[in-house]
Amino acid sequence: MYLWENMPFFLVIGSLIGAFIMAAFARWKKEWCPYLAIISIAFSFILSCLLVWRVAGGEIIYYYASGWSPPWGIEMMIDELGAMMLLLLTGSFLLIVVYSIKSIPKEIPPSVSGWYYSCCLLTLSAMMGMVATNDFFNLFVMVEVTGIGACGLVAAKGEKLSTEAALRYLLLSSIGAAFLLFAIGFVYQITGNLNMTYVAAELARIKEQYPVIIWAAISFITVGLGVKAALFPLHIWLPDAHSSAPSPSSAILSGLVVKVYIVSIMRLYFLVFGLDIFTGTYMRYLILIMASLAILMGSFFAFVQLNLKRRLAYSTVAQIGYIFLGFGLGTAWGIAAAMLHIIIHAFMKVCLFLSAGAIYYQTGKKKVTEFTGLGYLMPVTMVAFTIASLSMIGIPLFGGFISKYGLALGSLEAGNPYFIALIVLSGLLNAAYYLPIIWQAFFVSGAKSKLQMDAVPFSMLLPI
Repeated sequence: MYLWENMPFFLVIGSLIGAFIMAAFARWKKEWCPYLAIISIAFSFILSCLLVWRVAGGEIIYYYASGWSPPWGIEMMIDELGAMMLLLLTGSFLLIVVYSIKSIPKEIPPSVSGWYYSCCLLTLSAMMGMVATNDFFNLFVMVEVTGIGACGLVAAKGEKLSTEAALRYLLLSSIGAAFLLFAIGFVYQITGNLNMTYVAAELARIKEQYPVIIWAAISFITVGLGVKAALFPLHIWLPDAHSSAPSPSSAILSGLVVKVYIVSIMRLYFLVFGLDIFTGTYMRYLILIMASLAILMGSFFAFVQLNLKRRLAYSTVAQIGYIFLGFGLGTAWGIAAAMLHIIIHAFMKVCLFLSAGAIYYQTGKKKVTEFTGLGYLMPVTMVAFTIASLSMIGIPLFGGFISKYGLALGSLEAGNPYFIALIVLSGLLNAAYYLPIIWQAFFVSGAKSKLQMDAVPFSMLLPI
């Protein structure tokens, strides 16, 4: 029992120690860094698998920092949702770092390659801390550390565009963190607690006494974490950051980082403030409006992009809209579909960004107009890209269809069937910017040539 109780701590501290070890090896033996990072993340992945097995029956694992029980001490909590997210984070990170062994030397200067892996482990550690924490202030600390690590991943190239994108991300991330801190202050003012379980119990008791402060706290949380989750129109940092960062960094940011912030928002909405408070304020309707705009505008902006990674970045804005749409509906089907879409989009968008990186690695091409014949030049990469694209469109038998079908059922359950038309329209827009890439790679006149095997290292093909 003692071992299980300490596993959340081992998960977070293990990757954090690994980040500092990477920083030391970055100056001494930087060629060792990717392999040491793989060992560290593999350890975390094994622990995550054990935690999933442990909580599968409904058990919740608690860890009290320094032995101080809440509300005085910092509490970590792993439930089924937390264990699932930890497994998603560690498994995806493991694949991305394996991919990075050959990809990163071609995308960033050798002098900073070791620091890149340090930022990877720092970001992973902080994200796992966000997932596991049951304390508001600890959440704030982990949000800040995640932002710092993510900025390092964006700036790794050292080019003008990536540096500007990292600074813009840092600035907006700091503004978002300030809003979150104000929200925590509001919550502490009326509850006298920072532990989320105690806060939830106190809010249920006093919600009629402090409606304005509760309204302000929810609003500030939405803005603060919404900036970091790239919820439209708070997404302005995302396209530049994703398109200018190294491809593995783009996969981490789009597939994983924004998802952790979304899960944090969801937990605060439904588990701390409660469904009654969330649906009883204007915030539910504001979320539905922002999600609808994200779905439409993200899809439209993706359609007009020629740079593949920038197109994928705007696609992420639209997919985030689907997730928030499910939360905004506030129904069992809507919330379940949103959680499923978090997982599906994470895997599919990681695949898409890694495929984009493999295309650049082999051909040096970035624009979608240059991909004629890639289906025969890089069949493994383009088949993977095609499968992920069809899932993002929502073609039946693919994962994206299941989550979008769930959102449609959630719309009916909420008595808002017009959201189904929004989902269908967005699917058509998704098809309009994904299918031409597939068509050009496999079917355009002059594209067909002798089938070859991808000329990229196996360590890059395997994660794709």
